[in-house]
Amino acid sequence: MGKHFSYRKITSDEFFKLKPLFPDTEEMWQKYSAIRLKQFEEKETDIYVIEHGGEFIGEVSVNYSSHTLPAETVPNVRAYFEAFRVSDKHQNKGLGQKLMGFAIEDLKKKGYSEFTIGVEEDNEVAKHIYFKLGFTEVVGYGHGNEFDPCDYTLYLKK
Repeated sequence: MGKHFSYRKITSDEFFKLKPLFPDTEEMWQKYSAIRLKQFEEKETDIYVIEHGGEFIGEVSVNYSSHTLPAETVPNVRAYFEAFRVSDKHQNKGLGQKLMGFAIEDLKKKGYSEFTIGVEEDNEVAKHIYFKLGFTEVVGYGHGNEFDPCDYTLYLKK
C-alpha cells in the first residue's frame, strides 16, 4: 500500500491522460475536455492527480471561479473542488483522502484558507469522506451541469 503512488498538479498537455477516469461517453469527454482546457488556459482551474505506474488513477479539479453558485469561490480565499474521482480498483485505500490533503496543503501555500465541495445528499460514502476532511458547513444548494445533472449540497471547510 502506498508504494509508488505520487501526488501532483498536472499541466494542460497531460489532460488527455485523465480520460480513463471519465465515466461518460466519448462525445461527453470531448465536450468536457473542451471546457476544462479552456478553464486551464484562463487559469481558472488546476487539476491534482494520483499517479501510479505512469497512469493517473485519481483526480480532483480545483476551480478558482464560481460557475454555479456564488458561494463556491472567493478570489484568493476560497477554492471549489470538483471532479473528485479514483479508479474503481484503487478505491477504499485512502488514496483519495491523501489526494485531497495534498491539494489543500498546496492551495494553503498559495494563500487559500477556505474550500468548498458539492455532494449529492444521498451519497453517504462521499459525505463521510468529506466530513472527515472537515467539509462540514453547508453554504448553499445547487443543481449540477450536463456532466452531473443532480441536486447537490455545497459544503465548506475552513
